[in-house]
Amino acid sequence: MSLLRRPDGLTVLDVSEDGGTDRLEQRVRVLSTISSVVVLAPRDVDVVATLRAGAVNVLPRDTPPRELAGRIVAERRWIDLSSRRQRLRAPSRSRPQVVPHQASQQVLLELLSLPSREWCCHDLGLLLGTAGEPVSKRALQARVMRLNGRLAPYGVSVDAVHRWGRTRYTGMREGVPYEVPPEQSPLRL
Repeated sequence: MSLLRRPDGLTVLDVSEDGGTDRLEQRVRVLSTISSVVVLAPRDVDVVATLRAGAVNVLPRDTPPRELAGRIVAERRWIDLSSRRQRLRAPSRSRPQVVPHQASQQVLLELLSLPSREWCCHDLGLLLGTAGEPVSKRALQARVMRLNGRLAPYGVSVDAVHRWGRTRYTGMREGVPYEVPPEQSPLRL
């Protein structure tokens, strides 16, 4: 959630020696859409593929801690400098003030509310799942259905396009406004 609320965020992805690196490039590609990504990786990781996937830096895990800290601080400085240069950011779409019970529902709502961003169901599954197991397409569809049920009284729903076995979530769609009684506001998921 902190990455979504900070447009100039930095993610340090620590890949353990015995951790699965089979989906590393895919995870980096997805994470790099919401944050700058530095990867701490074992020596056998394909650095070029990881950088092409969107990582801003790939550092060996066995680098001395002091040097790692210095490199991460330098990366943070570079991001701060770059973000100062481009303060023009698209305004976020208007949506009801939702206070969900579950953090995963809040993250899903925030991701879907990002301006001019479409999400593939597989990318959302990677972001909402754990490192070892992404959220299944079926579970993601169930979460979106629950979210739509809660947003319906506010005249807002998740906009989705289903084609060729894939679902793209294109953001939030406004419908006919609906007057919400004060006792139901703010919405609780």
